[in-house]
Parts: sequence; structure tokens; C-alpha cells
Amino acid sequence: MAVTLYRGDSGPFQALNDWEREEAMAKGLILVTETRAVFLPAGRHTLRFDGVADGLIAASAAVEGLPGEAVERNYDYALLSPGTLLERSLDQSVRIVRTNRKTGRQSQEEAVLRQGPDGVVLQTATGVEALGCSGGVERLVFDSVPAGLSDKPALSTLIDVPAPTQATLTLSYLAIGVNWQADYVARINLDGRTLDLTGWLTLVNSGGTSFADAPTQAVAGKLAREAVEANHGEAKAISRQCWPMDTTTHGRSSPPPPAPPPPPAPMMARAGAMADGFVEEISVTAQRRSKLAEQSDLGDYKLYTLPEPVTVGARQTKQVAFLDQKAVSFQRLYVFTLDASADYGPLDGLEAAQVTLRLENKPGDGLGKPLPSGALAVMETAGGRPAFAGEQAMRDVAVGQPFDLAIGEAMDVQVRPRLVSEQDRRKGRTRRTYEVDLTNAKTAPITVELRLPSDLDSFKLVSEPGRHDVREGALAWRFALPSGGRKTVRYVVEYGG
Repeated sequence: MAVTLYRGDSGPFQALNDWEREEAMAKGLILVTETRAVFLPAGRHTLRFDGVADGLIAASAAVEGLPGEAVERNYDYALLSPGTLLERSLDQSVRIVRTNRKTGRQSQEEAVLRQGPDGVVLQTATGVEALGCSGGVERLVFDSVPAGLSDKPALSTLIDVPAPTQATLTLSYLAIGVNWQADYVARINLDGRTLDLTGWLTLVNSGGTSFADAPTQAVAGKLAREAVEANHGEAKAISRQCWPMDTTTHGRSSPPPPAPPPPPAPMMARAGAMADGFVEEISVTAQRRSKLAEQSDLGDYKLYTLPEPVTVGARQTKQVAFLDQKAVSFQRLYVFTLDASADYGPLDGLEAAQVTLRLENKPGDGLGKPLPSGALAVMETAGGRPAFAGEQAMRDVAVGQPFDLAIGEAMDVQVRPRLVSEQDRRKGRTRRTYEVDLTNAKTAPITVELRLPSDLDSFKLVSEPGRHDVREGALAWRFALPSGGRKTVRYVVEYGG
């Protein structure tokens, strides 16, 4: 078996609520390829592939290597459970086994199953009764499993084989319920100018099917896709419909509420954390630097091949390292975004600047590799111990592109914009003059970056405090402030008309 994972366009899993995570799993896609050797005698036969993914998209399934013509194909996703066993056995004969509470003796009685699984009704020689409502101990015994039920999802195909043959068959199909993302941890070094960047491929299997010891690949990039419906294997339970309170005894108190779920197990890594109950197990596979996932091109997408086969178990999250870059250069900035037409009053208070790490995805700066989107956590050293410094969702970053990591607000770098004057101009236009006070209360010099969204259809920049460039779609000015320093800058805009 080999698997290839494709991402859903949902953003980091950590930022999603329970409903959004379910939607994200439905958008994630896995391509499964299996090779099986079989001996086929001549004639018409049904080939049954047990253990396919429970989120299989039936229309995508293909079988190569068949010696004869395929007549039809079926996807059986009705799983064997107490509820489905009853559902598929309606109007069939069963046996009721009753146990005497005082003597422990058992007796059997033939019956016909008339209704289930939501309220089990049986017809016996003495009449019609509801199972489990007599107050005694009783159970049903079935002679066989009804056709079409399986303990795991299965795909079957009906074929005509012209002559006995030994065949090697390749089954491939797409399934939902498996997704992946990249998770990063950036550790800022003591020099304050470089960081070590570690990247993990986080594979999330929310389904009930395990993919054991499989060569695994992950594809980064946004594929054009159509919405699909996939029938998941569903195990049904039995619901008694007795009066009152599941017994013939009056006055029985209500059953206690179910116990709360146990607390989640400690996370082995911050990246890839899930909400309670979303996954049952988290596994982190550490790879040596020489054993990182290998990146290559797949047309217009990026392909990551894991260095060795892995097992992604049912309802499991697995992490495999794919990036380990040391001494990556960065610049620390304090960013504040202005509003081109805001009515900043003279009594408006100071506002905090955003702590931003600016990196260039270039070999000369210690990177130069495609970075798939995901979540990035930043760690700094305080008092000789690592401390969490912030986290941000990260977009896809191509080689050569700059990218910013906004990780939090600075308590001691503050900004106060003020509307100084407003003038009505000709043709219905208004000119506004703003001043911005910058304050650095830190014990070290810093660089502050002011941004003004560059929607030039709504305003015109008349005067600026210096030469600007463009960052994240906004005009940007940078100013150096010494320790304890203050600075006031001015800009003028004209809008309307």
C-alpha cells in the first residue's frame, strides 16, 4: 500500500472549532494505491477488497490488471454492528435466550424479528413483545451474518475470467477523512538576529481505517476540486423503546448523566494540537537531519516524500520532520497599521505595536526552500529556559519571497496617531493631515514600521514622512528609535470626490 495526501484549504487545524475541523477533514484527500496478488479460476467471480478507507469516493476507484472484463462494481459500507445486524435481519428467525435471575438457568425460544434497531420488537408463539423490557436478562442469537455486512468497509467488483490465471491487481481510489498541514517551531537564538526553524508534516487521520507501513507522500498546493459525497461506514447501536425508563417497574429514577470524557493526553509537540476527542492518538516521528522528508516538484505543486514507510493509524495524528534550518536570519520590527480616513482624536490613547519577525526565504539568509502553509510557534530564551513567544498561521511561501510573522503586541512600544487638520478642497475632496507619535520604552534600540493600506482609489498620498515601500499590500515607512526614544512623524492624504 502507498498513500499520497492532499491538503484541504482550511487554515491551521489549531484555529478551527469542532465543526470546522470536521469540514476540514472532508476537504482533505488521500490517494490510496494497493497491489494484491490473486489466483482467479475461469468463470464469473466477485472480487472483494476488504479494508478500504471508510471515506472512499466510490466513483474514483479503479482496478488494473484484471484478466477479464469488469461487469459491475459495489462499495459496501454497511458495517457489522448490533444495529445493522438487526436492521438486515428483519422478518427473519432468531432465538431469544433468557436467563433466570434466581437460578441462572437459560432457556431459548424461537422468534421472528419484526422491528429494530430503534425499539426491538419480536413475535413469539405467545405473542408480540419488546426486547429488554421485561425486566429480565435476555439476548438474541443469530444463526449467521446477513449478506452485505462486514466488520470493515469493502469494495467489490464482478468480473468474467476467460481462463485460470495468476494476476497482480492494483487498486487505487480517493478518500476523504485524511488531511495534512505543515507545523513549524522557530527558536530565536541568543544573538537576537538568527533563529533555528524546524518543520513538521502533520498527518491527521480522522477515519476508522489504518494505513500500515505505507510509503507516504504529501502534496502542497491548492488543487481545483469539486465537492463530493462519500458514504462513511457507520456502526449502528440498539435503542430500547420501553415504558417507562427502559423497564416495567414504576418509579425508577433517571439514569445518571454520562461521565465526562477523560482529559486529553499531554501533547508530544505544540504543533498539531487538536481539540478534545478529535483524535485518539498523537505520534511524533523524529527523523535525523539526513532522514528528513524529501521535497521535489510535481508539476505546479510541491511533493514531499517521507524518507521511510510510516503507519498512520485510525484516528491518529502523526508528525514527521521535513525541515531543519539553522541560523536563519531575521529582522525584528514593531508594526502599526494606520487608517487613511480615521478621525483620530487628540484624547485617543496610545496603542501597542505588533511584534513582527521579517524573514527572506533565500539561501543567503539560511532558507531557500518552499514552505507550505501551516502554523508557526516562536520560542525565545528567558533566564536560560525556553519560553513561548507567540504563534501565527503562515501562508505558502515560495523561494525568494519575504514573509512576516506577527507574533504578539509589544507592551513597551506604543503608537498614537492624531488628526491635526482637515480642509475641504475643490471637487468634493478633503485633505487631512495626521501626526503619529512613536514611543520606545525598551532598553534597546528598535525599528518601527508604519503601514498605510494602499487603496489608491479611495485616497491620494499628498505628503509622506519619508520614502516608502510596499509590505503586505500597504505603504510602509520604517523609523529607528533609540532606547527610551520618541519621534513624531507627519503625513497628508486627500480623499473623496
